[in-house]
Amino acid sequence: MTRRPTVAIALLVAVVLAGCTVGYQPGLPDRPTSPTEEHLGTYDGYRYDETIEIDQSDGLTDRETEAVVSRAMARVQLLRGLRFEEDVEVELLTREAFREEYDDVWRAPDEDVRALDNAQYEALFLVGPDEDVVDVRRGNRGGTVLGFYQPSTERLVIVSGNDPATLDDELTLAHELVHALQDQHFDLGSIEATTLDGTNARNGLIEGDASVVEQAYERNCETGEWQCVETDVSSGGGLSPDFHWGVYFLGFFPYAEGPTFIDHHREAGGWDTVDRMYDEYPTTSAEIVRPASYGTDAYGDVIVRDRHDGGWERVRVENGSDAASVGRAGLATMFAYTAYAGDSPSVVDREAFRNAGADGLDSTRPYTYDVPYTEGWYGDRLHAYERNGETAHVWNVTFDDAESARVFAEGYGRVAAHWDGERADKPAGGTVWTFDELGRFDGAVWIDRDGNAVTVVKAPSVSALGEVYAPAAADGTGAQPSTRAPPASAVAD
Repeated sequence: MTRRPTVAIALLVAVVLAGCTVGYQPGLPDRPTSPTEEHLGTYDGYRYDETIEIDQSDGLTDRETEAVVSRAMARVQLLRGLRFEEDVEVELLTREAFREEYDDVWRAPDEDVRALDNAQYEALFLVGPDEDVVDVRRGNRGGTVLGFYQPSTERLVIVSGNDPATLDDELTLAHELVHALQDQHFDLGSIEATTLDGTNARNGLIEGDASVVEQAYERNCETGEWQCVETDVSSGGGLSPDFHWGVYFLGFFPYAEGPTFIDHHREAGGWDTVDRMYDEYPTTSAEIVRPASYGTDAYGDVIVRDRHDGGWERVRVENGSDAASVGRAGLATMFAYTAYAGDSPSVVDREAFRNAGADGLDSTRPYTYDVPYTEGWYGDRLHAYERNGETAHVWNVTFDDAESARVFAEGYGRVAAHWDGERADKPAGGTVWTFDELGRFDGAVWIDRDGNAVTVVKAPSVSALGEVYAPAAADGTGAQPSTRAPPASAVAD
């Protein structure tokens, strides 16, 4: 069925192929006595339990589309407990038409944003210095997008595997209608996130909310409680040969962990509790992984001290964040990806990341991002640097305690080894890993732990490490203490 990774820069809720889900089914109220009765289970004269006869052999007529969409809106209202404030225009497109007309909706970011984005994915060993994560995302989308809703334009597009376009199933429609409903009530475009971690936290709320409704919708379809539209043709165009599982998993996080987050808080206070979260939305993916930590002071900001020289310049983002943060979701993805790529033994077992049984992936939580190496994460901050077309970065990952930091540093070294890094202890402190220039991850990485903080420096060569971050030089004195800091802190010496 469906799950939906998102782009980390602009808020765009898109649908991609993945495993089916079945979730909580709320009790249904009494059936309205007339089609026009003011009732959450009715929209534009259509009831949630209406039977609609349609013929999709030659596509859907406008009247058929209107009927199916109105019934779906009534169902979404009923399940979510909110009423649509206005109509939602739904556009059905063939996959070819979608590629031609809407591929630019995932617009490329400015160069400074792109450089910072690439640096954080390189720190996670997901892309190499010569790769561009924007291109990787574009390649991943390929034939997998099933639909999207864009708050800035209020566009809701469903992509069909048929020509002429049909509504291949109602679940994609239902999920995207939830986003339209969220937008009408909570103004999704106003919910800002400036880092990858913040984006995954925000989307954990938004996508988790929509996924819980979709799961209940799907259950009613499967049990026959509701008549639902479906075809025999899959909407997806299939995965490309170079599909990148690591980038996919990082984008998939909100769909895997978001429903559990929503269920945790909904069970405590109902949908009203979830509604209030749109005023105080989660700020880190760790809150999604551990729902009980939402709204607590368990996490915070950390410091990276700029100690660069030798012509290196800090990447500055105009009207945006000058620092990146990958969060617990990013760390978990880095470790899990080693089970899907590379020739060396994986750092974590694939089955520890996949929630699978005899019948396949778990329907409600197919992947778990609660990877042991990430336990105790408090915060992380990454600065990117450029010089003559080359890039480098300094990354501080801070934990609640020294033991958690030690475990992470050890795990990060294992990830470096997985990607063919060669280790050399540095006399002045820390560990240097070097990579063959012909390999995917060339250059050098310095890892050093100081108490509960781990500092990672990546540069094109061993000699450049100290230019990017002075303590990483061959004759340096080790990492400077770099633990917790006041909010929005970045200290330059």
